[in-house]
Amino acid sequence: METQSQPKPSTRAAQREATHRRILDAAVALLIKRGVAATTTVAVQEYAGVSRGALLHHFPSHAEMLAGTIDQLVRHNEEAAQQALTSCLDNLDPVDRAMRVLADAFSRPAYLAELELWAVARTNSQLRGALRIAERRARPDLDRVFNTLFAPLRDRPNYAAVATLSIEFVRGLALAGVLRSSASHRERVLNDWIWSIRILLDQNPAEQNCSAPKTPKRVKHD
Repeated sequence: METQSQPKPSTRAAQREATHRRILDAAVALLIKRGVAATTTVAVQEYAGVSRGALLHHFPSHAEMLAGTIDQLVRHNEEAAQQALTSCLDNLDPVDRAMRVLADAFSRPAYLAELELWAVARTNSQLRGALRIAERRARPDLDRVFNTLFAPLRDRPNYAAVATLSIEFVRGLALAGVLRSSASHRERVLNDWIWSIRILLDQNPAEQNCSAPKTPKRVKHD
């Protein structure tokens, strides 16, 4: 009786990679559709169609599995930004176009799933540590997307500060949109920030007075 030959090392590596990808695809899909609470290891195992042993081999803990989704979520967000940019090509105002594209991309389910992971990490030290590593690895991708959107503005004096503040702004706008469904309020806030950017871009950081405000003298009462 002939014995069945073992898979070649390259074949085994390909199989491991395929299983790893299937688990991450399942985790990302569940995060986007159902949220963090529903993205348990058991749910991902069933959704991916893998054994319990296979899942634990690739992701020994729930935190590691969730952190492993960051790279793929970042790719989703980058694709969303490209799609939003394509739909705004007729907007010739570089400030207005860039912020609207960024706000649109960061309000989509994939980005909200990423923010949800951040919220859970507040009380989960293992997830927080894993997310910090994953986010640090993904940061160049975020910077590349932002720099592409704001390319016409990169020579302005205060571009670096505007870049940092704008990322924080769209994060807050995305979270606010979860509870506040008013499109008119969102548009008004976005317009206010675009107006602010126009002023901030041409400020010279070296000339800004960053000294602490003086403590006012206490008024003596008779």
